[in-house]
Amino acid sequence: MFAGRSASLTVLALLALGITDAMRTLKEGPMIDAEGREYKVVLLPESQPQLSHRPTVRVECTERSMIVFIQADLFRNGRLVSPGDLFLGDAQYSKAERCQAVLSGEHEYVIEAGLQDCGSNLSISGDDVIYSNKLIFRPTFSHHAITRMTHAVVPVSCHYKRTHTVSSNAQHQAITFSKSAKFSTGNSPFSLKLMGGDWSTELFFNSFRLGDLLRLEASYTGPDPRWLFMDSCVATLTPDMTSVPRYYFIENNGCFTDSRGGGSNALFRPRLRTESLQLQLDAFLFHNDLRNTVFVTCQLKAAPQTWQSSPSNKACNYVQSSWRSVDGYDAACQCCDDVCPRSPPTDEVLCDTVTIGPMVILPSD
Repeated sequence: MFAGRSASLTVLALLALGITDAMRTLKEGPMIDAEGREYKVVLLPESQPQLSHRPTVRVECTERSMIVFIQADLFRNGRLVSPGDLFLGDAQYSKAERCQAVLSGEHEYVIEAGLQDCGSNLSISGDDVIYSNKLIFRPTFSHHAITRMTHAVVPVSCHYKRTHTVSSNAQHQAITFSKSAKFSTGNSPFSLKLMGGDWSTELFFNSFRLGDLLRLEASYTGPDPRWLFMDSCVATLTPDMTSVPRYYFIENNGCFTDSRGGGSNALFRPRLRTESLQLQLDAFLFHNDLRNTVFVTCQLKAAPQTWQSSPSNKACNYVQSSWRSVDGYDAACQCCDDVCPRSPPTDEVLCDTVTIGPMVILPSD
């Protein structure tokens, strides 16, 4: 049921809309233009061919900005959402004028924000530079304190090749990757397990409700004592971590970026042993995709115990508007809003990529 390994990249996923009707199919792959810019659009189901040319959410990427177009009939149920209920980034940007939706045409809204505005997250994966953010729909209550719309979070992103010029110096930084120790299946000292509510026993069932807490434990069980770190973790619909859609919830060498979401339960737990890390996050489904199975792939790293936390070896949560290390070295986390430097390749560090899944995520009751 649970299996193992892959290689890396980044992007789109969603903490679901809460109703099955709102989960439609997402186009199977990214569209990349001649200049290296990647576009992702949400397509309508085939049962509505007359509207197939009008995606619900569409992203355009320029050299300096991310432009998000939103159909007023966001849920395809005939009820038009208000532009005042749509914004880019987490709650602190809900009132920022540059992050709010405005009318752009008949029954369509738009948000145009700089690539680094509205809490955008910058990451680098291979030859790609990725600016990711979240489109938030937060319906206001009527004077009767009711609403007929459901809260929605739609991750959006722009991808660029590192040779393409954008308004960031990140593409000109030299990025080096640590050597990866290769282990045959069943031979790896690294593991990733689902844990029960008390965190003491492994969980052997894989069915969850939307919003349930997923508890994961990564471990290193080699003969020598080491520090375990998680460079990245990505959720996908298949065991292939490069498949689309995908959602990185840990990146930048140990920054738990999903913990930045408002109301999120995502975090690394306090470390109990140097050779393991425990983390939790809310179960989610990918927006506009009928599949309800999720795989999680993590890139794990074991460093000698003589090493200390650093920008390239860390476990960081976003707590009260700042990044905090579970190991007490908060200074190592300050690069989480930028691009964290990586250590030069060394044979002292052991690495492997581990996949767990499928986890079956069912809509909430």
